[in-house]
Amino acid sequence: MELFVGLDVGTTGVKGILVDAFGNVRAIENEKLSMLTPKPGWAEQRPEDWWLAVKKVLRKLAERAEQLSGKIVSISTSGQMHSLVALDESDKPIHNAILWCDQRTHTECEEATEKLGGEKRVLSLVGNPILPGFTLPKILWLKKHQPELFKRIRKIMLPKDFTNFMLTGEFATEHSDASGTMLYDVSKLDWCEEVLETFEIQKSWLPTLSRSDQIVGKVKKNLAGELGLKGEVFVVAGGADNACAALGIGVIEPGDVMVSLGTSGTVVAPVVNGSSDPKGRVHFFAHTVFGVKYHMGVMLTATYSLEWFKERFLNEDYEKINEEVAKIPVGSNGVLFLPYLNGERTPHRDPHARGVFFGLSSFHSKWDVVRAIFEGVAFGIKDSFDILKELGDRVERIRITGGGSKSKVWNQMLADMLGFQIEKPAVDEGASYGAAMLACSGYTKLPLEKISKSWYKLKATTQPSSENQQNYELVYAKFKKLYAVLKDTFKEG
Repeated sequence: MELFVGLDVGTTGVKGILVDAFGNVRAIENEKLSMLTPKPGWAEQRPEDWWLAVKKVLRKLAERAEQLSGKIVSISTSGQMHSLVALDESDKPIHNAILWCDQRTHTECEEATEKLGGEKRVLSLVGNPILPGFTLPKILWLKKHQPELFKRIRKIMLPKDFTNFMLTGEFATEHSDASGTMLYDVSKLDWCEEVLETFEIQKSWLPTLSRSDQIVGKVKKNLAGELGLKGEVFVVAGGADNACAALGIGVIEPGDVMVSLGTSGTVVAPVVNGSSDPKGRVHFFAHTVFGVKYHMGVMLTATYSLEWFKERFLNEDYEKINEEVAKIPVGSNGVLFLPYLNGERTPHRDPHARGVFFGLSSFHSKWDVVRAIFEGVAFGIKDSFDILKELGDRVERIRITGGGSKSKVWNQMLADMLGFQIEKPAVDEGASYGAAMLACSGYTKLPLEKISKSWYKLKATTQPSSENQQNYELVYAKFKKLYAVLKDTFKEG
């Protein structure tokens, strides 16, 4: 039996799944990762820690494959976008990886935007505004603050590409991850020469570009033996985490929309002939399906808003929380929550924004407050969803993924607020499942679109309530107004 591995190098851990040719998940393994925060707003990880975790996961999956009388024939990797990995001439990291959630580069973003001729010019070059999370400003931060380290750079890559490099020795990436670096022209599907020349970044430092479903190499023989892999094992390029998550639930063509309700929250809408948002409110990236692109809105603290509150103030488990929240009426009896605990990306692009509870009185119970958290997160998703519709993106079906999708309350809120049926997939393994699809497509040469559609199975649907939608529109207007009123105060604070 031929088996395929999908890896996801995330921020909190490395996840690997073992999948057969029919899309059945045969095994799942996880290894936790920790994050380093040497200064407020900084976020780093050691690439060596990713690699140790990847090896542990692959060893366990190789054992499971043997127990199933199967053979792992190919591996593909997804990973956190934007995070900077820089290697020296000996292929050793010169610095800890600077992560996507690191906020140290505000000045570099402003300086880079000005040097390229302003934001309108930046959008025409790379399809996105330059934000602290992206890769380019991290490179510029190293150049300014660690010039000796910058001089040692010989390779620049992203987390999943570092994993593939360690597996194969090949220096490569693909379009979906490259499009989040600000070194890449999303419209031309190539590295942006003007950006490279402007900031004196050598093109030789950047990986070769390939399709997401293209084989980039084989697992090195000595390494295969160490990991318990049998015979030749091919490594397929892979994709960015959100693109792989969308692929994994069949969101690959116009009309499909993914809502991912995890620690952060995303809304992804594929487009074929689309372009960047002229106002830079949502991102414009290449998909894992070659030739397809997508608009994406991102909120930074989705389910994390609830996790944060639960850890500090609640003793109940999630089942009880959902049960009690369902009893509270739409609008949380007048309580509003702004879910900006760590700033916000879409649509506000405001690192100064903070979480707010508004409208509290002695009448309210803690469940009014908790329901306001659920609603605030859902409103944050709606912020991005409405922008995608404004840009003309087709919406015919919405599929939900992520830990928050386990909540019937959240599913119902989103169906009501967005005004569409919400589909929940039978297999909800996130980016690792999309990576497994890429591993299968690269090895078998079957079209990626065919695999994505045939592996997707529907588990349940949630129907919207028109009455609730009307009520939510009134509350949503207050939600948007509250941020507008507090915006300047956030900056002062």
